[in-house]
Formats: sequence, C-alpha cells, structure tokens
Amino acid sequence: MSGFEYDSAKSTFNRDKHGIDFDDAQQPWQDEDLVEVFAKITDEPLSPIIGKISGKHWSAVITQRETDFRIISVTRSGKAEVALYES
Repeated sequence: MSGFEYDSAKSTFNRDKHGIDFDDAQQPWQDEDLVEVFAKITDEPLSPIIGKISGKHWSAVITQRETDFRIISVTRSGKAEVALYES
C-alpha cells in the first residue's frame, strides 16, 4: 500500500460531524496495536479498523483501491470497539 485517497467533501462532512477529517484519520496506521477487522459489508470489501489518535480510540471504515486505501468514514470508537482494541 502506498497511500490514502478520499473524497474531500466527505472529509469535511466527517470533520464537522465527528471532529476528525480524513487527513488526521490516517494516523492509526502508525499505531503498532492497530486492529483491522476483515468484513464484507456490501459488494465492495470494507475493512473496519480501530486505532488511537492522540490517546483516543477511533474507528474507521476503509477499502482497498489498487495501491491505496480509500477512507470511507471515521468516528470515535464505541465501548465494544475499545474493548476489542484493548484485548
């Protein structure tokens, strides 16, 4: 994987709604404890991930596009996601 791609309008919407844009949302991939859950939620394979940014748990949904990750959404992790990350 070489990088990330995303819709800039969706990134702005995500920042306004959840307090994080997709530039900052790339930080969990540097978290050595990153948790990636492989799931097929729709016709396109999506991967939920859980990682930390500035000491807070965040959950993202991504998909793989050729050589890049495409960020779909990012929100604060719920209790179950935090428990999975911490297990």
